[in-house]
Amino acid sequence: MATESSAKRTTFEDMMLTLFGLLLLGQIFQNIPMLLEEHLGITIGSGARDGVLIAGAEVNASTPIGSRVSTPNGSPFYTVAFNEDTQAGTFPPGASLVLTDGPVEDPDGNRWWYAMDSASGDAGWVPESALVREGVGGINAQTQLGTRARALVDANMWRSPEAMMLAGAMRMGEWGVLRDGPRLRNGVRWWFFDRGKGDEDGWVPESALTLFSERGWRTGSPVVATRSMDMYERAGGGQIVGFIYEKDTARIVGGPVMIGNDFWWLVETEDGTQGWVPESGLKDGGIKGWLRSLVTILLIIGVIITVGLVTAIVYVTVRTNQIRAREAQRIKAAIPKAMQPKRNERWDKVLDHVSSDNPNDWRLAIIEADIMLDEVVTRMGYQGATLGDRLKQVTRGDLRTLDAAWEAHRVRNQIAHEGSDYILTQREARRVVELYGSVFEELRYI
Repeated sequence: MATESSAKRTTFEDMMLTLFGLLLLGQIFQNIPMLLEEHLGITIGSGARDGVLIAGAEVNASTPIGSRVSTPNGSPFYTVAFNEDTQAGTFPPGASLVLTDGPVEDPDGNRWWYAMDSASGDAGWVPESALVREGVGGINAQTQLGTRARALVDANMWRSPEAMMLAGAMRMGEWGVLRDGPRLRNGVRWWFFDRGKGDEDGWVPESALTLFSERGWRTGSPVVATRSMDMYERAGGGQIVGFIYEKDTARIVGGPVMIGNDFWWLVETEDGTQGWVPESGLKDGGIKGWLRSLVTILLIIGVIITVGLVTAIVYVTVRTNQIRAREAQRIKAAIPKAMQPKRNERWDKVLDHVSSDNPNDWRLAIIEADIMLDEVVTRMGYQGATLGDRLKQVTRGDLRTLDAAWEAHRVRNQIAHEGSDYILTQREARRVVELYGSVFEELRYI
């Protein structure tokens, strides 16, 4: 029975250790993107720059007049730049604007732009920090639901584009999935951005989002062609405007845009040709490409080592448990017969007597059992003229079945003192013998 229990316990331990190993590997794979971004500077997605997630999305001093911009979180506008006493109104979240003047700098060095909302006709000066370039995130009316996206800026999330009840807030760089949309409100597309946070997910204007790409490229990022391919006038196809050969270098000048299940990037080759190519035909170039290759190699080596170590731990533990089980069996088999419990022949006779049909044998069984108890208690070192005197010295801490010993001994005394006048049934005799037996079993005498 003990061997079966040990085997079950060993199997359970093996299963739990295997599960622990799998969970450990899962945590390693899950945390790889975070480790790369925090410690190696390699972003799986896009790197933040000047308050926006990707380069080219920020409005800066070189942004030309006439550029289309948006206010992801909305913004007050003023009749006089950086004069908050001249507030004329508020552009709503996601408002599509056109820059018509600026920039001008306030005494603190912050730039302001004069922008006009073509939908409402409102216009005024707004701080540059409230603006992003439109169309840089690659999301458009044809973007499919289920597409993965990231927060381009820190932005509020709303219950619906119409009600404008606050649902939560998303941080720049957070990942999510477009679950619903687009919905139009004042000419602006809105999407339901699902980050897996339940009630804290919500609707955001399109200008607050960018397509999720694991490459993390931005304007100026060096890339290398992984195969020879045509370059097109627009994402997804169209007129061929150039050709790039395998291992040719280029740099990113626009994108990404998702067409079907692939991202497209606008690249410029060394001879100045620009065209759109699929992301699947490109890889990192320059130092980042070399570093990414190195990190990839190190990660593969690390995963192999980790898998090997976890496998070794599981194997060693399983083998150790097996060896322990076999060792326990070997030790048990090696115990000298003298150390193993023997069948007590005197007790067998007591059992034979109490099973007899002769009432005198029942009395004899109790008397013989009491003699055995007297011998055992004497061997335990207790002193006294009689068994009763010796039992008085025993405590329940030394003998849990002390009450059973006293009760059985009192019946023996009644038999001895009253003789044939004491009526003893076989059922009572067996009960008393069982009391003696419980004491002997605790003392491992039988």
